[in-house]
Amino acid sequence: MIVTLRCRVVARFGSEIDVLPPTGGILRAHLRRKFDDVVCGDVVLVEPEERIVTGRELRVNHLGRQDGFNRHRTIAANIDRVWIVVAPRPEIPHLLIDRFLVGIFNLPARAAVVINKYDLVDAVTAKSLEASLTRYRHLDLPVLPVSAHTGFGMESFRNAAAGGSNILVGQSGVGKSSLIQAMLPEQSLRVGAVGHSGEGRHTTTTARWYPFAGGGAWIDSPGVRDFTPEITSIDELLRGFPDLGDVADGCRFRNCTHRSEPGCAVRQVVKQGLLPEARLNAWLELLQGLSGGSSGRRES
Repeated sequence: MIVTLRCRVVARFGSEIDVLPPTGGILRAHLRRKFDDVVCGDVVLVEPEERIVTGRELRVNHLGRQDGFNRHRTIAANIDRVWIVVAPRPEIPHLLIDRFLVGIFNLPARAAVVINKYDLVDAVTAKSLEASLTRYRHLDLPVLPVSAHTGFGMESFRNAAAGGSNILVGQSGVGKSSLIQAMLPEQSLRVGAVGHSGEGRHTTTTARWYPFAGGGAWIDSPGVRDFTPEITSIDELLRGFPDLGDVADGCRFRNCTHRSEPGCAVRQVVKQGLLPEARLNAWLELLQGLSGGSSGRRES
């Protein structure tokens, strides 16, 4: 009987991977051609003598993006939480947050928001930030104010990230590199000089699994942090707006777009103040971005 080790993939380097075996330490293993799709975060079976991967467990989810040849490329797998990083400056891009939420809910994974650079926030700005994020309150998204520069809120952030695998996403300039370095001070992440955007330039290109005390891990690389989801179908968009979907069953038309159709339950709920109008507006704008921006409607 062949004995195998159940290992977590730390990083991939061509036909070789670094894995975390149950015995501890890092083990370098080789990939056969039929396991060519293995990425950081995967759980694989490794034959310890030959150090050959003999199997890959089913993924909970995976993060992917298009490469330079317009081919889908998987970056990382088995992600529990996605933290959307925003900051007082640049201004919070709400439509980008809504787009991220579509991508996160489609993984699927849990979503949360981190407000970095909170050391730059005064009382007036704090109230403005809180008000601007009320449109997401009904989604029960955790919102954590932190400062990678001063350490404010970082202990709460570490506790919230414990017990699962985590990634950071967000626009350039919000301090994602500084946050991940602060979360993993013992790691040499080789964050380069700060660019004009205020964002440290991360010089590592391979996605890597960084375990930390508390039973959790961070998955990090520039490709992960620069991830911006592409919405390719109406079904993806629907999954990204569960708050609208919960109400849309009451629409007269099954394929209601919630623009101006008669009997639209979503618009009625927004009119009653039971759903933020900003979420409906985000839906309509992202819907317009899809090919044609509409779908047919049929009587329920």
